[in-house]
Amino acid sequence: MARARKSRNHHWWPVTLQKHWTDRQGNLHWIEPDGTVDRKKAKNRKIGYSLHGHTIFQGTEWESNFEKDFEIDNDIPNIIGQIQELKPFGRNAKEFFQLLRLFTKKDRKLKDMCKFYRLEEDLHRKLLLFIFSLLIRSPASRSRYESYPQMLGLPPNENVGKGNMSQSYHFATKLCKEGFITNQFFVLLHSPIKKFVFGDGCLDWLTSGLTFNSFRGKALVPLTPHICIYFCTPTSMTRSPNCASFSAAPWMVERINQITQIYSKDKIFFHGSPPEINEAFKQKDFLEHTERTDSLIDLLDELAGNRRSTSLVYLGLGTR
Repeated sequence: MARARKSRNHHWWPVTLQKHWTDRQGNLHWIEPDGTVDRKKAKNRKIGYSLHGHTIFQGTEWESNFEKDFEIDNDIPNIIGQIQELKPFGRNAKEFFQLLRLFTKKDRKLKDMCKFYRLEEDLHRKLLLFIFSLLIRSPASRSRYESYPQMLGLPPNENVGKGNMSQSYHFATKLCKEGFITNQFFVLLHSPIKKFVFGDGCLDWLTSGLTFNSFRGKALVPLTPHICIYFCTPTSMTRSPNCASFSAAPWMVERINQITQIYSKDKIFFHGSPPEINEAFKQKDFLEHTERTDSLIDLLDELAGNRRSTSLVYLGLGTR
């Protein structure tokens, strides 16, 4: 006999993360594909959630709930605090003057403007699971998981989607906590002035390659209005460092915001002024790149050891 369960709002966007996006009045703002701008009080916990979104076979004797599996949410304040301390190159006087000299070089590379770190194992594993948790429970992934029956000529199924979501997160949790963490690289993009946006989808070339014993791929996830993280699994890399941190140029932030709109369907969350919506977001669908390639991603991959030797002048960051 099914146990009685109280209705719950299961957040795909953790409340502890939403706090970084609120204005001084405690409001969260978003824009929709038709250009409508709206807001709600974050403290009411009515944003970025799905009613019983993590409850399978609700109301039946097979009902189960995997909301508790996302315990990584409890570590979010500490994770954000630690990565904020991984300062980009140029934040002290010596580095600042070195950075000014770099701007006179036409052949400079992005790696010249980065500060590199070796993440401690505990932070590495928690940060990786945090990224997986945001990707797997996002509305974009939910839509993909629910559509799997279509491969057999069947209609999308909500419970199938939830089951796939639960299984994927189970695989991710085990791998993040116990698996090998070699050939994994993080890039922290800081932007103190121009702000990132967040959507109900983001660039995820990672979770589709997740199996019970391995994963490979890439992901680009805005975490706060001022920090975005890129993760990739290079074919080969040195043991240390495994993280690069730099101050992103405004054009990079804009490009990331455009990419976020491509992968989002219903809402783009922002802090400050609303972004100009692009044609992809206006389609009101979870879209993606036609091919898994992008000039900005190629540039970030170089930091992880992929040798492409792309100059910042060519990509628009330097003088011509």
